[in-house]
Amino acid sequence: MDSTKHFNVLIIGAGPAGVGAAVTLSKRGIKSIAIIERSDKIGGIPSFYKKKKGGVRTFVRWSRGGIPVFGEEYAQWLEKQLLKSKVRIELQSQVLNIDAKKKILTLVNPKEGEVNYSADAIVMACGSREETPAERGWLAGSRPVRVFFTKQLLSLLDDNHLLPMNNPLIIGSDLIGYAAAAKLKAAGASDAVIVDNCNRPKCSIFERLYFRMWSNPKYQGLKSKSIEITGNKAASGVRLNGKNIPCDGIVICGELIPNSELALIGNIKVELPSRKPVVTEDYQLSESGWFAAGNILGGFHGAEWCYFNGRRVARAVVNYLSESS
Repeated sequence: MDSTKHFNVLIIGAGPAGVGAAVTLSKRGIKSIAIIERSDKIGGIPSFYKKKKGGVRTFVRWSRGGIPVFGEEYAQWLEKQLLKSKVRIELQSQVLNIDAKKKILTLVNPKEGEVNYSADAIVMACGSREETPAERGWLAGSRPVRVFFTKQLLSLLDDNHLLPMNNPLIIGSDLIGYAAAAKLKAAGASDAVIVDNCNRPKCSIFERLYFRMWSNPKYQGLKSKSIEITGNKAASGVRLNGKNIPCDGIVICGELIPNSELALIGNIKVELPSRKPVVTEDYQLSESGWFAAGNILGGFHGAEWCYFNGRRVARAVVNYLSESS
């Protein structure tokens, strides 16, 4: 293993929050910054929403007058901001372990193999993921084929130009679910049925009206204890409130949970069962010099919120470094 490489600040995650933090730290005069990303591209979740003719613009630039853009366009803007800075960018780099007290990351990448990076401060901008059926607690039945999570659906629609279902059913009624319904309709599917464990959709009326330009999904709320996915080899529908709702494919959307696995590995305090890291008012974690930014903080936040939250966290990091020197 190579000797440990030291930086002023390390940032885990090159999504909106991580880029916002990196760019702001660079502008504030922090000279040695590295951003670590396990994917092969910058931008995080927005980068999966490709720009294409007739596609659905699902990201809003509130700082630019509320203009809706394709996620890929937003990711490209993030990349331009990052490339203007002097931040070292480490793509395809997976963090394997952390030593929270010594502020050391053990990571592996194609260039260096396994290597240790250390820093005076570390920002965790690891984002969030969708809860599994087991984690939701109200989804029953097996998981046959043709049951997808949102990122899998986007890969099929945008990367491979495949329509995996014609009569879709979406589990989850927040903005992600309605965006998925719109993208499926734009790709040639019929209007989706959306189901969830609440009487009314979690997506706001204004967001639903926006997606109405592409699709008008039918909503069904849960009145019993669970929704059962039906089908042996392939998903054929769900059983909801004593009735069968047929489909030829299911997308499980939303219900985000923080990617706090690394925090748990390093014995950094995490709230359970929410998995949100415990933070102070200045976004610092239970170990001194560790900070959290973006959707790892919990809840559902758009790309712009995460970007500007990353900038706020960067200012807290600068204050910490100044006080520690």
